Amino acid sequence: MTSYFPWLTILLVLPIFVGSSIVFFPHRGNKVYRWYTLFICILELLLMTYVFCYHFQLDDPLTQLKEDYKWINLFNFHWRLGTNGFFIGPILLTGFITTLATLVAWPVTRNPRFFYFLMLAMYSGQIGSFSSRDLFLFFIMWELE
Repeated sequence: MTSYFPWLTILLVLPIFVGSSIVFFPHRGNKVYRWYTLFICILELLLMTYVFCYHFQLDDPLTQLKEDYKWINLFNFHWRLGTNGFFIGPILLTGFITTLATLVAWPVTRNPRFFYFLMLAMYSGQIGSFSSRDLFLFFIMWELE
């Protein structure tokens, strides 16, 4: 089954873009930020599971879910993402551990907007570092992490 939908890009940018909307939430206590972040983590984990169950062929050892877009034309940088069977485990484990880390960080009360935004940004960085196929993109994701 070949899919040309940008699954890895969605998995990569969803946490950081949705997490940046935390800034616009009214301050009504920490529960809103906690539940929102937990919802995003669970949604991302379910989306990852769906993508790897239905759009990834385990018997194919080559890179799958490939994406290659021109990113910065001036320097000829590309947005290259892809994954193989070796990186399915770390990507799914990242989703599971980040969801658990959100639950463990439940008692955080000091500046929760910033904390949960950084947690979701780190989530994106980890997924990006495991799925990038370009050295420049890997470096950016590694530093974001």
